[in-house]
Amino acid sequence: MIIGILDIGTDKISCFIANITKDKTPEILGIGHHKSNGISSGMIIDMESACSSIRNSIQSAEKMFGSTVEEFVVNFTSNTIQSQTINLNMSLGNNEVTEEDVIKMYKKIDNLNHGENRQLLHKIRTSYSIDRNIGIEKPIGMKGNELIGGFNLITADKNIVNNFVKCLSMAKVRISDLVATPYASGLGSLNNDDLYIGTTVIDIGAGCTSIATFYKNKLAYVGVINIGGFHISSDIARGLSTSISAAERLKILHGSNIQSDEENDLIDVPLTSNDQSNETHKIYKKELSNIIMSRIQEILENIRSKTDKSIIERNITSNIVLTGKSSELKGFCNLTSDFFGVKTRIGKPIQIKGLAENSSGPGFTVCGGLIKYKILNGEENLQTKFPVENSFLWRKFGTWIKESFF
Repeated sequence: MIIGILDIGTDKISCFIANITKDKTPEILGIGHHKSNGISSGMIIDMESACSSIRNSIQSAEKMFGSTVEEFVVNFTSNTIQSQTINLNMSLGNNEVTEEDVIKMYKKIDNLNHGENRQLLHKIRTSYSIDRNIGIEKPIGMKGNELIGGFNLITADKNIVNNFVKCLSMAKVRISDLVATPYASGLGSLNNDDLYIGTTVIDIGAGCTSIATFYKNKLAYVGVINIGGFHISSDIARGLSTSISAAERLKILHGSNIQSDEENDLIDVPLTSNDQSNETHKIYKKELSNIIMSRIQEILENIRSKTDKSIIERNITSNIVLTGKSSELKGFCNLTSDFFGVKTRIGKPIQIKGLAENSSGPGFTVCGGLIKYKILNGEENLQTKFPVENSFLWRKFGTWIKESFF
């Protein structure tokens, strides 16, 4: 199966073309990147510019692949993404649970009121219990009086979703699946042990930072905040009176030493100017370090305040995985570990064949997660080992996309 993958971010748009073999092994056949224009913190702010960036990224990947691709799995980022847990009850009358019972329970979710102007993105089964016997994974064939299903419902602002989908349709992109970015980040960077023992993935993108917590192979929580790596660069530019591009270079070249013993070393900082002057001024590396540290501290504090308190109180998170380009700042791991008191490491795309070295870093875990999502969601059996939402939602959502925009 050939499938297109689109990771649409504030800084760049990445397109992978993957072949998913019969044994569910993905192989990358085409890769394209393009600077992202018309998008800010996941929100479309200029339809025409965003469409052009998306098309350019796809065309680069298709050129490498040697053919066009019909459908794409696409990520969706917005600080309006919310996670809500619910329990649904079903009377069994002392009969066995059937597959039809399970399907009916999933369908009930479509009739729920998710809030004013909310669009359901994912309905993820988190638990089953029969007559208060908890921890059931496969209820079909079991006898009892009442089946209770626990679900994690991921929703977002409907207008923002509509605008995003409309932009993709204008770019001639046919959506196979739309996946919340935090969900994709986790699927792309976590191994089976991570998914089970309790892991929180923090993806520091350019415009947003997304959070996803997985526990016992279930997605327990997602959230997004509108602070990311671009805000670090912006702080550097303002604090040191330099351009954004120069600030980005300083962050990459020297910001990686935020915990080094070289704080009194001097570095050259280009001055902002209307001409092509190469005029610079010198600052201590410590000044740059303080600016970066201050913004990282704010990001971590916002993550803690945004994260569902139950995730912290129940000690669900046993470790933290950092992804996204800004996670590569040296010392970010240690700072995060000290802040939350949890072991922390850098995450990269896993179990993907054919990835070039420059496309296999933390900034590409979303692409890897979108591929894994497609593999998991393509399995028709509702009782998969890792419980993604069943395909009924996406048949309905896919129809809505086609009816609205094609």
